Amino acid sequence: MLPSQFSVFVASEFPDADFIIDIGCGNGRDAFFFCKQGYRVVAVDACAAAIDSIEGKGAGIGGPLALQCRIDAIGTAAEIGRVLTENGIEGQGVIYARFFLHAVDHGGENAFLEVCREISTLRDVSVAVEFRTIRDRSLPKETPDHFRRYLNPVEFVQNAARFGFRTVYLTEGFGFAKYRSDDAHVARVILAQ
Repeated sequence: MLPSQFSVFVASEFPDADFIIDIGCGNGRDAFFFCKQGYRVVAVDACAAAIDSIEGKGAGIGGPLALQCRIDAIGTAAEIGRVLTENGIEGQGVIYARFFLHAVDHGGENAFLEVCREISTLRDVSVAVEFRTIRDRSLPKETPDHFRRYLNPVEFVQNAARFGFRTVYLTEGFGFAKYRSDDAHVARVILAQ
């Protein structure tokens, strides 16, 4: 399975990071890519089937550590911190979320930023996100039948600032997340405390 363009970008931006926390990891394609690049990876998703699949694929091959939890559940940051500590994962890391923020409502966005803030009080982490923007709303979709919230990148970084994050990198455009005939208009953002 090929990694996403965003995961390759993040690996090139953070070659010295020790770990990746992949929020909304889905089928784990990026989590497995990060493992192959030498990062310790915690793959987080609310879907039990996704986590079971990752655990099955990763068993015995040094795959990602899989964690089932909702981003808006009480104690999510503590649970992620526990997995890091119990597995001896130290150093500098990246909280990674590709196509997660446009799959949750605004409350989910706030919950994500709060989890990032809580983790950043315990660990040296940057936050790397990619999401569909408001310019993508009316464009044709290869997979049209599921919920998407289209974000304004400026409003997102303003919201992130309310959680104590500064924007290190922001770009948006086409060509970053191609899938068949779907060339989504996306934003890529890197945040730091």
